[in-house]
Amino acid sequence: MSDTPPSGFSQIIHHPQYFIPTGDTQFLAQNVLFKVHRYFFEREPSSFRDIFSDNEGNTKPYTLDVKPEDFAHFLWVFYDEDFEYENQPLERWLVILRLATRWGFRKVRKLVVRQLEKLDLEPIDKIKIYSDFRIDAQLLIPSYSTLAKSPTLPPLSEAAKLDIETILKLTMVREKALQKAAEDGCRSPTSASAGDEDVKRFICEIFDISNANRASTTEPSRGAAGSYVDGVNGTREDSVPTLQNPAPGGRKKNANANGTLNANGQHGKGRTPP
Repeated sequence: MSDTPPSGFSQIIHHPQYFIPTGDTQFLAQNVLFKVHRYFFEREPSSFRDIFSDNEGNTKPYTLDVKPEDFAHFLWVFYDEDFEYENQPLERWLVILRLATRWGFRKVRKLVVRQLEKLDLEPIDKIKIYSDFRIDAQLLIPSYSTLAKSPTLPPLSEAAKLDIETILKLTMVREKALQKAAEDGCRSPTSASAGDEDVKRFICEIFDISNANRASTTEPSRGAAGSYVDGVNGTREDSVPTLQNPAPGGRKKNANANGTLNANGQHGKGRTPP
């Protein structure tokens, strides 16, 4: 018998690092099988906790709608024995932040924000990231201030990263800072001539930061229905991951005949390895 997988199917392989013999839960990301400890996915409220509770006793792999390398980055947070969180590339943290936000891992999200605060991010890049992921706007005040007090405007290639509302608000802050400097008697006023506290006050007023929820460092924004929102694409946290699980002995809650599950209880289609 040939070992070549049928046309249209990829051979299932074990992840070289995160197929752990003592693991008690399996996940399939594309054609890569992970075996890890369920504890990490249940110790705080998340999409996984609800799905696990609906499928007690399941031994088949859950299929994730993520890339294997992205899921490996996410698992690294739990399994890094040396806790070497320093000096990690921004790209890794963004992958972890995206998945933590989508799946409702608020403590992981909080960890990522702490690490992002240690990175030397350019003001525009930081504003873009924090805005996309609904991270505490209070943390953006220094970045807004740097742009507002800059003697020159950012190049178009950089400014294009921001939405028009943010650009307009920054322009308003610059104008108010310029006006304040002139009122204070500066002979050749610029926005940089205004005091730091004045600029901070203008930023808080114009960006409405004074009423910002400080808990947003750990929690994404809530949508109209009360569910969390993924800042990148606006999807609800409880719409992912897609987990596929053949339900032995008949249907279970939130499972169809093929056993396909997703985190909001809707049915889908998919396969799991034999």
